[in-house]
Amino acid sequence: MLTEGEGLLGHLRDVLDRLLHASADRIALPYLLGSLVLASLVWWLRARRTGNLWRFLFPKALWWHPSARLDYALLLTRTVLDITLLSSLAVSTTAVSFFVARTLWRHAGILPTLQLDPWVITAAFSISAFVAEDFVRFGLHRLAHRWPPFWELHKVHHSAEVLTPVTIFRVHPIEGVINSSAAALTVGVLGGVVTWLFPGKLSAWSISGTYALQYVWNILGTNLRHSHVWLSYGRALEHILISPAQHQVHHSIDPKHHHANYGSVFAVWDWIYGSLYVTGPRERLAFGLVDGERNHRSNVLSVLVSPCVAAARTATPRRSNLRSAIHERGRRAPAP
Repeated sequence: MLTEGEGLLGHLRDVLDRLLHASADRIALPYLLGSLVLASLVWWLRARRTGNLWRFLFPKALWWHPSARLDYALLLTRTVLDITLLSSLAVSTTAVSFFVARTLWRHAGILPTLQLDPWVITAAFSISAFVAEDFVRFGLHRLAHRWPPFWELHKVHHSAEVLTPVTIFRVHPIEGVINSSAAALTVGVLGGVVTWLFPGKLSAWSISGTYALQYVWNILGTNLRHSHVWLSYGRALEHILISPAQHQVHHSIDPKHHHANYGSVFAVWDWIYGSLYVTGPRERLAFGLVDGERNHRSNVLSVLVSPCVAAARTATPRRSNLRSAIHERGRRAPAP
C-alpha cells in the first residue's frame, strides 16, 4: 500500500514526465526543436542584420512579460489538474471504437470481408481521421467565438497579450475537456466503423497511429503559431494550410482580423465558410482582448473560476429582460 509521501512523489513524477516526455503535448522536445530550426531560418533570411539569433528567439520583454508568466503558471496548473482530476473525465478513443463496432455488429451484422491490403486500410483511416478531427476542431473553435457561454471560456486563450509556445496551454479546463472529448469521439467513431468493416484489420496501434500525421505537423513549426516569429506560407498555400502568421492574425485585436482563421491545420474550412484571411508582408499586431471583454484577472484562481461565472450569466437570461419579454408578450396577446 502506498504511503502519502509515495503518492505525492508519484504525482510529481507524472507531472515531470508529462512536461518533458509526452509526445502528445505541443511542447514536447521534437516539436520545439522543429520550431527552433524554422525560427532560425526566418532570422537568417529576414532579421540577421538587425541582431543576433539569441535575442531574436528569446527577447526578455516577451518571455518574461506578465502575460507569459501567467501562461507558465497555467501550464503547471493544467498539468496537475489533468493528472489528478480531468483525466477521469477524458473520453477513451479505443472504448468509443469498440462500442461503435459492437453496436454495428449487433444491429447490422457482419459484412463479407473486403479484400484490401492492411496498409491501405491503415492509410485510409489515418488520413480520414486526421481530416475529420481537424474539421471538428474548426467547428468547435468557430462555435467558441459565436456562442456567448462558450466565448466566455474561450476568452481565457484570447486574453494572452504576448504569444509563446506555452500559450497553447492557456485554455480553460472545461474548454480543454470539450475539445479533447470531441477529438476522441471523432476518431473513435471512425475507428469503430473501420473495425466493423474490416474485423481484425485495425489494431489499437493503428488507432493511436492516427496521430502520426499530427506528429509530423507539429514538428513542422506548429509552435510558431503562438510566437513572435512571422512565418507566412504564401497566398496559394494559405488557402490550404493554416500558417503560423495566419493564427497570429486570429489573435489580433484589430477589427479587420475579427472572425478570421479558425482552422488548426487546414485553411480549406475557413475558405469554404468565408472566414479565411490570407497574410502577406509582416503586419504589426496587438494581442489580447479589447476593453470591456476581459472576464478574469491575471491570476490562476480567477482564470479558473471567473469565466465559469461569466458563462453561467450569459447562459441565463437576466430577470429584468425576462420580465420585459413576458410583459411584451402579454401586451401583444389578443383579448379573449
